[in-house]
Amino acid sequence: MSSEHTSCKFVFFLKAITYYWKIGLIIFCVVSCFTAPTFGAKTKDTKLSLYFPQLNEITDSIDNAPLIKETKQFVKESKSNRLIADSAQGISVNFNVSGQSIHENRPGQTYTQTYRTVGSIFAKKPLYHWGTLNAQSRIAELTESYAIQKTASVRSNLLNEVKAEFMNLLLLKKRLLLENESLKFSEKLEKELSKRKEVGLGTELEVTVATISKLEHSIKIAQIKRTLDNKKTFFKYNTGYSKELDLSIPQEFLIFCENHSFRNNFPQVLGSHSSGDIEELKTLIKTEKENSYIAKHSQKPKINLVGGFYQDQIDLPDNPNSVRRNNFLVGIEANWNLWDSSRSKGQRELALARKRKFEIQLESSVRRLRSEITDLQSQLRSITDQINLSRKLLLATKSQYGKSKIEFEQNQITSKDLLTSKINLIDAELGLTESVLTYFKIKLQYETHIQFQEH
Repeated sequence: MSSEHTSCKFVFFLKAITYYWKIGLIIFCVVSCFTAPTFGAKTKDTKLSLYFPQLNEITDSIDNAPLIKETKQFVKESKSNRLIADSAQGISVNFNVSGQSIHENRPGQTYTQTYRTVGSIFAKKPLYHWGTLNAQSRIAELTESYAIQKTASVRSNLLNEVKAEFMNLLLLKKRLLLENESLKFSEKLEKELSKRKEVGLGTELEVTVATISKLEHSIKIAQIKRTLDNKKTFFKYNTGYSKELDLSIPQEFLIFCENHSFRNNFPQVLGSHSSGDIEELKTLIKTEKENSYIAKHSQKPKINLVGGFYQDQIDLPDNPNSVRRNNFLVGIEANWNLWDSSRSKGQRELALARKRKFEIQLESSVRRLRSEITDLQSQLRSITDQINLSRKLLLATKSQYGKSKIEFEQNQITSKDLLTSKINLIDAELGLTESVLTYFKIKLQYETHIQFQEH
C-alpha cells in the first residue's frame, strides 16, 4: 500500500471526526436550550419562608397554639380509654378486710362481746366472651389511631391556615403602605397646585380635587389600620406566637412577583383520594362494625375463671365462742343474659344503620374531594393567567404614569388625570401582589387536599 493512499485515508478520518464532532455539538446545544432553565424564569424557590423568615418562627412554635394543645389532650384521652378496654381482658383482683365488735345475747347463755376480723380476696379472668372483649379493644385502638391522625391533620390544616392568614396580613400591610404613598402624593400635589393657583397657573377646583383625594386616603388608612390591628391580635392568639409581627415586604419579593414563572399544571395524583374527614369516616365505619358484633353476641353466655380465699366464722351451739374458717375456691363462672326485651337487637340494628350512613357519607366525601381537587387545579390555571395579565397591566400603568407626569408639567392634562394615573399604578401594583399571594393560598389548599392521597 502506498504512502499516498495511507495519507488520504488519514485525512478522510480526520474530516469524519470533525464532522461528527460538529454534529454532536449542535445536538448538545439544541438539547441544552430545551432542557436548561431559562435565565430569570425563576428568581428563587416559591417558598414564602425564603422571603418572610418570621413565618418559619411562627410555624415552628405552632405547638403553643390553643387548638394544638387541645388536640394533644384528645390523644391522651384515647390512650386512657384503650387501657380501660384492654384491662377488661386481664385479671381483676378484689381484696376486702373488715373488723367487727359483736355483742351477742344468745338464749340460755350469758351475754358476750367478741371481736371478729374477716378478710377475702377474689380474682376473675375472662375465658370466653365470644370475641366481644377483643372487639372493644379494637374499637379503643381505632379511636386512638384516629386521635393521633386527627392531631396530625389538625396541625397540618392549622399550619396552612396560619400561612394563608399571614398572607392576608401581608396584603393588608401592603395596602396600608400604598395608601400612605397615595396620601403623600395627594399632599404633595395639593401643595404644588396651591402654588400654581397663587401665580395664576391653576384653579381652585384642582386644589379641591387634591384635597378630597387626600382626605379619602386618610380615611382608608384609618380603616385599614383598624382592620390590621384586629387581625394581628387574633392571629397571635390562634398561633400562640408572642413576638411582634414583621409584615414588611422585601423588594426581593416584589421582583419575584414580577419575574417568577409560576407553575399552573398540577396533576391529579393517582390512587385513592383521602383527607382528614374521609379517614374519620373510615374509622367510624370500622367502629360501628365492631359495635354490631358486640351487640350480636351480647346475649350469649360469658365464661370466666374465678378463684379466691375468704375467712368467716360460725357459731357453735352451747358455746359462746365462734370458730374461724379459712376457705379456698377455684372454678368456672357463667353469666347468661337470657332476655333483654330486644335491647341487643336494637343496638345491633342501630350500629348497622350508622355504619351504612357513614358509608354513604364516605362515598359522597370522596366524590366531593375529587371535584374540589379538579376545581383547585382550574383555579391555579386561572390565577396564573391573572398574574400574567397583572404584570402587563403594571407595565402599562407605569408607562402611563410616566407620560402623565410629563403631560401635567406641560399643562396638557389636569391634576385629576394625574391623580387617576397614580392611583391606577398603585392599584396595579397591589393587584399583582394580591394575585401572587392568592396563588400561594390556592396552592396551599391543593397540597392540603392531596397530602393524604397515596396509601
